[in-house]
Amino acid sequence: MNPHPTGFDPLSPFAALVPLMVVTALTATPQLPVLVLAVGTLLLIVADLRRGSLAALIVLTIALLIGSSLAASAPIERVGASETVLALGTFELQRNQLLAGVRLGAKLGSVMSLCVLTGLLSRPEDLLRALTTHLRVPYRVAYAGVAAISFRQRLAAEYRAVKEAHALRGTRAPLPVLRPLVRAVTAGPAVTAGAVRHAERVAASMDARGFGAYRVRTERHPPRWRRRDTVLVLAGWALATWLALTFADGGLVLHDI
Repeated sequence: MNPHPTGFDPLSPFAALVPLMVVTALTATPQLPVLVLAVGTLLLIVADLRRGSLAALIVLTIALLIGSSLAASAPIERVGASETVLALGTFELQRNQLLAGVRLGAKLGSVMSLCVLTGLLSRPEDLLRALTTHLRVPYRVAYAGVAAISFRQRLAAEYRAVKEAHALRGTRAPLPVLRPLVRAVTAGPAVTAGAVRHAERVAASMDARGFGAYRVRTERHPPRWRRRDTVLVLAGWALATWLALTFADGGLVLHDI
């Protein structure tokens, strides 16, 4: 079984997309962030139709909410006066305000889409193991993250089981519409007790295996950096450089509205 279904090292997609995130975040024009956001959401859907589509919808919604709120509240003295593009009663939205909202919303959305894309291309556990292998991150730190991820998955499964048991036995609630909320609240004590038991088992298992006794740890399937990973990283850096030079006329900014 291939531990990396994409065929790449878990660290290579992240290393390839980091320069593009930086260039997109620092550009002063809205064209590049909008372009990266559009391509990023499309790649999310292509990478994973079910989870990627949901992630793309969430990213676009967040970008739209942040961009529209900024456009509505951007001070004219900072963005500069321009022609009015929307007037509703006493509310007026000027062109520069709209551009400021589009620019910031697209920046946040594009960076979020690229971050989520790296998560879809490799599992978080594999990325943490690759950090210990390639970047020499202490395995105590990385495997603490692996334990936290497995902890979340275990609690999610136990939470679903408790809710199903409550739904099977029935829930005492004055209104049927309140029953899902009551089941969610009453599942808290059982899930908390399960979390404590699981934490004790994990701690006992780590102590029995001598976790942290040595500086290195032997991996059953160590991640390997291949030539395809180098090509992917160089291609990502070249794309980021080309986009930075293409949209360099607008300049770069460290602070925005």
